Amino acid sequence: MRILVTFAVDAEFAQWRSRHPFVPYEFDESGQRRNFDLFRGNIGANEVTVLLTGMGGENAKRAIGTIPLQLHDFCLCTGLAGALDSNLKLGEIVVGQRAESADNTQKTESDPELVRIAIALGARAVNVFVTSDSIVATEEEKELLSSSGGVVEMETSHILSAARQFRLPAVAIRAISDVANEDLPVDFERIADSRGHVKVGALLKELALHPHRLPLLVRFGRQSRAAAGELADFLDRYIPAVEKQWRGLNWTKVEEVSAT
Repeated sequence: MRILVTFAVDAEFAQWRSRHPFVPYEFDESGQRRNFDLFRGNIGANEVTVLLTGMGGENAKRAIGTIPLQLHDFCLCTGLAGALDSNLKLGEIVVGQRAESADNTQKTESDPELVRIAIALGARAVNVFVTSDSIVATEEEKELLSSSGGVVEMETSHILSAARQFRLPAVAIRAISDVANEDLPVDFERIADSRGHVKVGALLKELALHPHRLPLLVRFGRQSRAAAGELADFLDRYIPAVEKQWRGLNWTKVEEVSAT
C-alpha cells in the first residue's frame, strides 16, 4: 500500500519519525528545493509518505497541491488538536467523521471504513473536526465553537477536501493536546512561525512580560509530547490494521460537500 500521512509541524511528527527510518526528500523530481518538508519510509510492506504542511488552511492547500494524490491508496490527516468537548481527555485519540471549516464554507467527510477501523482500535468518534483559520487559545473561544464540533485544528477540512477531489479515501485522526477548559499558555501565533519554529526573541519577550506563564508553557510542552507519543502508538497499530483489511473492503467514495 502507498499511504500519504500529513502533519502540520515537525513537533507532531517527531516521535513517530524516531521509530521508523523516514528519509527526508529536500528536492523534487526537477531538482528544485521543496517548499514543504517531505519524508518517505517503509512500515512493513507499506510505502509511507509524510508531508509537513505547515499550520493553517493556506499552507495546507499549497502543500497538498505538491503531492500526486492519485498515486496513493489512502490519506491520513493527523497531528494534535484542541478539545471543544469537555468529555475529551489529554492524549485521547479521536477520529473525525467529518471536518468543517469554522466559517461553514467547506464540509468534507472521512471515509467510513477508515473511521470504522480507527474506532475498532480504540479511537473515540467525533462528529465534526472544526478547522479554524487561527489558533483557538482560550477556554472562552473554545466554548464559542463547541456547538460546531468536538475538536478544533487548522488543516483537516482542506486536506480531506483535496483528497476527495481525487476520490482518494481519507481520514482525520488526531490526539488531544489541550482540553476544553484549558487556555494555551502563550500566544503561539506571536512566538512561532507557520512551520512551528519558535521565535526566540518573541518568546523571551512574552515570558518577560508574563513570567508566571513559564511553568504553564513547560507543562503544555510535556502534555503535547505525551499526546504525540500516544498518536505514534496509535499510528503503529492503525496502518497494519488497514493493510490487513484492505483487500476485502468496499471503499465508499464520498463526494465533497461545500456550503454555498
